[in-house]
Amino acid sequence: MKIRVSDIKVKNRIRKDLGDLHSLKESIQKLGLLHPILIDLDNTLISGERRLQSVKTLGWEYVEVRIVDIRNKKERVQIEAEENNIRLEFTSEEQERVRKLLKRYSYTTIFGRILAWILDWIDWLKRFFQKK
Repeated sequence: MKIRVSDIKVKNRIRKDLGDLHSLKESIQKLGLLHPILIDLDNTLISGERRLQSVKTLGWEYVEVRIVDIRNKKERVQIEAEENNIRLEFTSEEQERVRKLLKRYSYTTIFGRILAWILDWIDWLKRFFQKK
């Protein structure tokens, strides 16, 4: 399925450094997009931010996507981590963030879920005030 590149929402990502996109852009120009970008039902990026940035730079209007029905935040982190460990290794800081997020979203009790929600909210506040 193809959607407009501009319709894909990029929210809080584990990876902060996309690295050098030159070889990826060359590959996409030469061979096309070999692996679709993963998005959820709301068009929020799950994995493929490097591919997304590359096709944006190449001026693509539409891109091939695969829609995944994400059940919870833990599953979202697991998919992003697995996909990105294969494509370009995480930095040690990014790996630590994966461990923290997986632990956070592993809570099953109501108190654990409330704690995860509070920690998500604190993370959001940190990102919000860093932008200013």
